[in-house]
This record gives sequence, structure tokens and C-alpha cells, in this order.
Amino acid sequence: MATVNKPTPDNSDKKPRKSEVSPSLVAQLKDYFVGVKSEWTKISWPTWPQIWGQTIVVLLMVTIMTTGLFILDYGIHFTITSITPHRS
Repeated sequence: MATVNKPTPDNSDKKPRKSEVSPSLVAQLKDYFVGVKSEWTKISWPTWPQIWGQTIVVLLMVTIMTTGLFILDYGIHFTITSITPHRS
């Protein structure tokens, strides 16, 4: 036998009351910050000598890359200007 679905009133256009929204939002925020606090304790912070060592490595690599790109750019410029005719 076929069942008949009765139409239900559509209440989707009604706004939820504050009491329906606030507790779940407050609970979700509380859970979030409890999780953040628990994860914060698991962080392994680097020591100052490690930070300085890594900073020096970064600065050294930036200097090397800048110098290499300058040499490459100058070489390409020199090659192109020596091949193409000069206009005066």
C-alpha cells in the first residue's frame, strides 16, 4: 500500500531565536579555544641560537640568489647588445 506524505508547514523563512543560536555558538567557540590551548602546549619553539642560525642562512641565500640573478641578467644583456646592431 502506498503511503501518503502530508505536506508540512514551511518554517524556513522564520528567523531562529537568539536562545536557539547562542548556546551552540558559544559552545563551539569554547570547544575551539579549548582545542587551541591544548595544541599550543604541543608547539616546540626554536631556541635563539637556532633562530639566528636560520636567519643567517636565509640572508646568505638571498645574497647568493641576488648575485646570481645579477650576473645572469648582465650576461644576457651583454649577449643581446653584442648581437644586435646599435642605433645612434
